[in-house]
Amino acid sequence: MANDKIYGITNIKSYVPLILDLDRLNYDPWRELFKTHCIGYLVFDHLDGTNLKLADKEWCKVDSIVKQWIYGTISQTLLQTILKNDSTSHEDWTTIENLFRENKEAKVLELDNELRHIVIGDSSIMEYCSRVKAISDLFTNIGAPVPERNLVTYAINGLSPKYDIIATTIHHRTSFPSFTEMRSILTLEEQQMTQNQN
Repeated sequence: MANDKIYGITNIKSYVPLILDLDRLNYDPWRELFKTHCIGYLVFDHLDGTNLKLADKEWCKVDSIVKQWIYGTISQTLLQTILKNDSTSHEDWTTIENLFRENKEAKVLELDNELRHIVIGDSSIMEYCSRVKAISDLFTNIGAPVPERNLVTYAINGLSPKYDIIATTIHHRTSFPSFTEMRSILTLEEQQMTQNQN
């Protein structure tokens, strides 16, 4: 029986190497990994609720294993939020999905505001660009990727006045640079400034 294979899984993190976390906004990639795993082990019907057999002991045993997989791949905070007595894996799966979907729109607005107002401050170019990229990755995680041109524009807008000349040069290039190209240009400019100071 195909379901016998599920009893051999002792470490779910080998199959789903992401920890789902409300702060990381990594629901979509986690969901894809988890769903793929469950389809491969023929237990996806436990998640989508199409084959509920609450009176069947064997079904309940398998459902408990699927629940353990869920609990083993989510953060402690999230676990405390969704945990309730006698829930099925389908109920837990649905609760998690609703939690992330409800939070999505508010998070998009919050991240958009953060990205539009980001400033370099005392950070190095690499540190600053890493911060910009991290926010961009969060947008991607919730299915609302930032167009690269916008990302470059936001990053340039947050530079300090000492980068004004190079920022103007980047803005007026015939071919608008990618984020990676912009970071390289700014890193070289930063190194040149450091050499000039020394």
